[in-house]
Amino acid sequence: MIKQLVLVSVLGLGFTACGTSDGVAATAAEGDAFCKLAQTAKDDNDALDALDFTDTAKVKLALPAAIDSLSATVSKAPADIVDTAKELLTMEELIETLLKKNDFDILKMSKTDEGTKALDALDKSTIPDEFDTYLSDKCGIAPSDTTPSDTTPLDTTASGDTTVDTIIDLGEGEAAINKFLDFYELGTSSTLTADERSCIVSNLVDKVTGADLNQAIAGQASEELQQALGLAFINCNVTVQS
Repeated sequence: MIKQLVLVSVLGLGFTACGTSDGVAATAAEGDAFCKLAQTAKDDNDALDALDFTDTAKVKLALPAAIDSLSATVSKAPADIVDTAKELLTMEELIETLLKKNDFDILKMSKTDEGTKALDALDKSTIPDEFDTYLSDKCGIAPSDTTPSDTTPLDTTASGDTTVDTIIDLGEGEAAINKFLDFYELGTSSTLTADERSCIVSNLVDKVTGADLNQAIAGQASEELQQALGLAFINCNVTVQS
């Protein structure tokens, strides 16, 4: 049970869309499930712009995270942006596939016919800009050219002397725990009651940091963190959803 909680990656889970009678919203609204997921996807994908693609270790971590968060966003995409979101996801998945074929060596990949074609298509495509504009208009998410500096991935040392790239900027204290729980709810399609949330926050405050919780999302939690998260849910009589 404890490991199910810790290892669940809210970035990689599928979600059931909601809104109109056929289950798909007509358009997005600031603060809805799509916009919340889109903010994470936006942060992850903007972070790729600052990534050193010659560092294969970081590419192997950051690119799949960006694709997973975008995939989760696509599954919640309203009717008026879903096709654009799917096209963007398809382009990124192709880049990942080609990188894997070339040992995540961007230079090696760019010298192949497939790699040259894919990179050129992405560079010339208007899809990323269209998606950015939609997120700005509907969700109030700043476009890429004004992205806050805190979306750049940082090396953060968390408990257990383990270093992990920041996947999501959770902040610190109660705010970080609540944001973590927001993603937990989105990822598991569940809803915590106010009492359950308050109990979990009380059990975790001053025991975990934003970097710790980032480890949980990245699937790299230490034993101490696994225990802290698991005990918090157990003490609050909350059944972990997968």
